[in-house]
Amino acid sequence: MHIKPLLYQPEIQSFICLISSILILLFKFYFTQTFSLFTLFLYLIIIILVCRRIATGDSYIPSKNTDLTGQTVIVTGAASGIGRASAIEFAKLGAKVIVGIRGQNRAEQTARLLAQEAKIIDTGKIVGYDLDLSKLSTVKQFANKILKHEQHVNILLNNAGMAHSIHSLTADGLETEFGTNHIGHFYLTKLLLPLLIRSKARIVNVSSTGHCFVDHRINYEFPSSSYNAQISYGQSKLAQVWHAFELQKRYGQQGIKAYSLHPGMIYTEITRRAPKSFNIFYHVVLLIVGKSIYQGAQTSLYCSLSNEARPGQFHGNCKEAKSSPLAFNKQLAEECWDVSEKIISEKTKYF
Repeated sequence: MHIKPLLYQPEIQSFICLISSILILLFKFYFTQTFSLFTLFLYLIIIILVCRRIATGDSYIPSKNTDLTGQTVIVTGAASGIGRASAIEFAKLGAKVIVGIRGQNRAEQTARLLAQEAKIIDTGKIVGYDLDLSKLSTVKQFANKILKHEQHVNILLNNAGMAHSIHSLTADGLETEFGTNHIGHFYLTKLLLPLLIRSKARIVNVSSTGHCFVDHRINYEFPSSSYNAQISYGQSKLAQVWHAFELQKRYGQQGIKAYSLHPGMIYTEITRRAPKSFNIFYHVVLLIVGKSIYQGAQTSLYCSLSNEARPGQFHGNCKEAKSSPLAFNKQLAEECWDVSEKIISEKTKYF
């Protein structure tokens, strides 16, 4: 595990501030025992406010000239969380937004709700298509709809993600986190790549500093006998960093720009399959040291829209961020690309 990159993230700094402040409080109380209830209450309020301010981090405000009218944006996983917030912001800026969500009826309903939230009169400006990234057949169907109906795609926000606490497999027989978070998006990007190149698009992978959980022992087999949920999640997110890095290296000269990012610690449905006790603890902690959903969407918007974002690099808190030493290892990135291509070739040969 690589600790140093984590320390640069606002929510981690906020957590350190919280723990330090509580320890100082306990230390003073133990030796002086002179705190009144009012003083204790005031101290705790100040701690929470300071920690919340640190955790918020930087925000991205598009310039007044930012106008996405005539542009098409795809957002995966926009039913909730930062994907939903990002889709709404793109729509407000004038883009046609296509959201990929599991279940066609659910996707269409979500698109209608997003249009209402964005106050879009033209309901055709936000379109919902069925997309289950854990099923490569639906990824292909989703991509086929895009290729059939769209002349260009200017931004592909590979946002959807999930975390699992136990070993499980996708419908295609892949480890669930790796198959959903990385392979599903890898396949979608591969299918849309000619259109993306023609559009000189931005491809934005929502990864995580969770990629720092992984050491040099990369294993694409994910054996159930030695399954580690943290490592599995971290490897899926590391693969997304490598994906953006390789996309930029291989196709950057053809006009595309690829980015990866850490959105921050946010309470979303990504942990819905985690144990209830963990979810309760996680939620309570994030009320103090986490970001809101809107705040968590800021770096996604930054990488999607800002000319200051660096193609091929890893971002966090609306700027280039520290990453694991493995993140830009050329040999490992190429190996992951080759493994992903091999998986896609094997799993989709009968489509």
